[in-house]
Amino acid sequence: MARRKNMRRRRIILRNTFLLIKEHGLDNVSLQMIADKSEISKSLLQSYYPHKSKLINDLMQEFMTVILKQVAKKGASVDNTFAEMKVFIDVLLELALRDIGVARALDSFFNNLTALGKWGKMLDDWLREEGLEQELGNDQQTRIGLSFVVGGCINLYHQRGDLGITPEQISDIMVKTFLSTFLDTDSETVQQDLDLGHDLIKKFSLDELQTAVNQIFTEPIEE
Repeated sequence: MARRKNMRRRRIILRNTFLLIKEHGLDNVSLQMIADKSEISKSLLQSYYPHKSKLINDLMQEFMTVILKQVAKKGASVDNTFAEMKVFIDVLLELALRDIGVARALDSFFNNLTALGKWGKMLDDWLREEGLEQELGNDQQTRIGLSFVVGGCINLYHQRGDLGITPEQISDIMVKTFLSTFLDTDSETVQQDLDLGHDLIKKFSLDELQTAVNQIFTEPIEE
């Protein structure tokens, strides 16, 4: 009973933090605001999350996981994880362009070094869970590669207006760099992965993804 209560309260805190960040941006959201919206004391909030950085870390984990699940569901028919990786990056950035609230949340994740490291680790875990252990090869090289392309993706996202670059172009650069530079994949295979990802993007519904993101932390906790 106590465990379920704690899980439920933690989810409420995360949900309200997400809503406040979407509305105001991280810099304008205080722990007191989160506590008030969650109808708890600030001291109780801090017993769960002493600092906003931990909140952002957990939010990013849930946010990215929801998107990965949606992408994996749509990409199940093609069985090409790197094509799905391209779709994941593209729809993540497209959703931010469509929804100013998601853009504020994404900026919060991008500006948090711990969350960025978590993003790279999550991508690494996802690729290995998809059965790509052999293709990934050296663990250190893979982690360096993911760290590099995640940082590059964020820089391009922030400069997208000045550079005149689209989310799909950013995703192409990120996946191509990772495959060719860090996994030594031949150019023909890389292009096949990118082309397949392009076909998947055309079939992807941002409306469904938006609905899934809006429902983060709202699922009932199993009794």
